[in-house]
Amino acid sequence: MRIPLLFLLALAFSSCVSNKIHEGIVQEFQAELSARDRALDRQQDSLLTTRLALERSRGGNDMLLITQDRLQDRLVVLEDELDQLRGNLTSTNFQMSNQLAKLRQEKREVELTYDSLRMRQGDIVDRFQQGVDNAAKVIRSSVEGMIPDDSYALSTGAGEVTLSIQEDLLFKNRTSDQINDEAATILRAVMDALQADPLLKLSVVGHTDNQPNPRRNFNNWQYAARRATAIAEELAETYYLSPNRVVAASHGEFRPVQSNASPEGQRANRRLDFVLRNNVGNLVRELNKLGEGDK
Repeated sequence: MRIPLLFLLALAFSSCVSNKIHEGIVQEFQAELSARDRALDRQQDSLLTTRLALERSRGGNDMLLITQDRLQDRLVVLEDELDQLRGNLTSTNFQMSNQLAKLRQEKREVELTYDSLRMRQGDIVDRFQQGVDNAAKVIRSSVEGMIPDDSYALSTGAGEVTLSIQEDLLFKNRTSDQINDEAATILRAVMDALQADPLLKLSVVGHTDNQPNPRRNFNNWQYAARRATAIAEELAETYYLSPNRVVAASHGEFRPVQSNASPEGQRANRRLDFVLRNNVGNLVRELNKLGEGDK
C-alpha cells in the first residue's frame, strides 16, 4: 500500500516541484524498490535453503526408517533364536535332572551295597576272632587256680592267643625232654581249646635265657627247639593231637620278655609259648567268596 501511495503523491506533485526535487524523489523511490528486491531475493534464498534442508531431512528420515526396519527384523530373528535356546535349555535341564536323579539312586545303591559288605566282612572277621577268644576263655578257666599266677601269662592278639609257661611247670630240672607231672594240667587246657575249634592250629615255641644250657653240644637255640619238639610229640602221642595241627619252633635266647641281668629275668625268659592261631587261609577264602558273590 505504501508504494502506490508514494507513486500517486509523486504524480500529484510532479508538476509543482522542480525537476531537481522530482529526480530526488525518483531516486529515492528506485532505491526503495532495490532494497525491497534484495530483501525478496534473500527471502527466496532462505526459502530455498529451507526446502533443501527439509528434503535432506526427509532423506535422512527415510534411511532411519530403513535402518529401523532392519533392526526390527534382526530383533525378531534374535527373539526366535532366544526362544529356541530357552527350549534347548529346558530340555537340557530336564535331561540333567533325570541323569542326576539316576546318579543319586546309583550312589544310594552303592552305599547300601558297601554297608552290607562291611557288615558281612565284620561278621566274618568277628567269627574268625571269636574262635581265638573262646580258646583264651577255655585255657583261662582250666589253669586258673591250678598253677601259680606268676608262672604263666595269657595274651590275645589278632587271630591268635598265646599261653606262656615257665620251664619248671613243664620239664624236670635241667632237662630238655623229660616232661614232669605238672605239665598235664597245661597240656590238657591247650587240648581242650584246640578241640573246641577245629580251625585252630598250634605252634609250640621254645625260649631260653642268655646263659649256657645244661645239655652238652647244644646251643640255646637247639636246646629250646628240643624242648618244643618234646611237647609237640607229647601232645600228638599222648593227647592224640593231629600232627598237621602242631608245629615246634625255637627262638632260643633271642626273644626275651625281661632283662637277663637278674635271676628273675632269666627265669622269666626260660619258657615255652603255646600259640593257638586261627586258620588265616579260611578267613581269606571267606572274604574272597564275599567279594566274588557281589560281582
